[in-house]
Amino acid sequence: MESDETAAPTETSSPPRHWRPRVRPRSAPAQLDFPLVRNGLDYLTSVVEHLDENESMVTARDVKYAVLHLQAAVEVLLKARLMAEHWILVFSKPEDATRKALDEATLSSVTTDQAVTRLRNIAAVPITDKEEKALTGLGKHRNKLQHFGLTAPARAVEAKAGEVLDFLIRFVDEELLPRLGPKERKEAERTLRGLRGSLVNINTFVKERTNRIRGEVKKEGVENRTIQCPDCDQMALVLGETAGPGAEPVAACRFCASRWGPEELLSFFRAEGQDEPSELNTCPRCGEWMLGWGVRILSEPVGEVSFCFACSVAFPALVPCDRCGRPTEAADGSTGLCGGCWEDAVEGTHYEREDPTDYGYGPEQWDADYDEEQQ
Repeated sequence: MESDETAAPTETSSPPRHWRPRVRPRSAPAQLDFPLVRNGLDYLTSVVEHLDENESMVTARDVKYAVLHLQAAVEVLLKARLMAEHWILVFSKPEDATRKALDEATLSSVTTDQAVTRLRNIAAVPITDKEEKALTGLGKHRNKLQHFGLTAPARAVEAKAGEVLDFLIRFVDEELLPRLGPKERKEAERTLRGLRGSLVNINTFVKERTNRIRGEVKKEGVENRTIQCPDCDQMALVLGETAGPGAEPVAACRFCASRWGPEELLSFFRAEGQDEPSELNTCPRCGEWMLGWGVRILSEPVGEVSFCFACSVAFPALVPCDRCGRPTEAADGSTGLCGGCWEDAVEGTHYEREDPTDYGYGPEQWDADYDEEQQ
């Protein structure tokens, strides 16, 4: 039995002044371990958790902390890229830079505007005017929230956060990952994989990133080989992308960064009831067994089409040939036969209708000569 001094109060009684609820003891971590890139990605993880609409309804409070943590992620990750160029660039005044101040983190570091300028002018990092404007706007929202308070439509603020989130994911993919050591890169990629699974649940991010990608592929003229990605379901998988000089072309998704080889795509986009590649996958144009079925393509918004992963040609109306199974155009009045089988059928019909007497043969002699030819 517990003594009166330690017993918990009942619903009808008031707790004694000296009573304290029992708290389960917990052990604190030995130390905080958040180096630059890990720290920035941890802030990004928090942003995604606050904006993930599948977890719960996004509230004004979620947007508030998403903005605060997103700005922190911006500051940390931009500095990480500057550090990769040269550590002196993270000082607000490079002429005052010392290694001691850097190691002890007592420096006066660059602002976001300074970081953007140096990344553009010194590290040749492509940052568009639109992206710079989004970063500046986020910084203003963060300063108001942090120091004064902010009254603004939550959806408008969330939309701006979506623009910056899109920029940061691309920035990490293109500017930071290639410059990390093997161990740090592996850790960062693992974190990003976890993030990407939730990014599709953030409407503002999806809308911003999708619009940007569609603008890119339209400008590059590759809409006719941009298909729906099997991983993220976005119209962002571009065929014929190369990772570098001498690398084999692959299909690369500009939304979720997944990569697919032609054989992998063929395996995914099978016809109904198909277990393995067959004549049904013969491309009518190039003849390769690389024709996928049920593919959605950016340049053909009408629905699913057949699409060749070898020559990147779409076929809106193909059906299997009734005789050989190879794909053929489904036109009004079609016989259901491909061109080759139709020619064979016409030729066979022609011979079947010939009259032997036209050649001076009787029926029996005609059949005998035909059997001899077959032998």
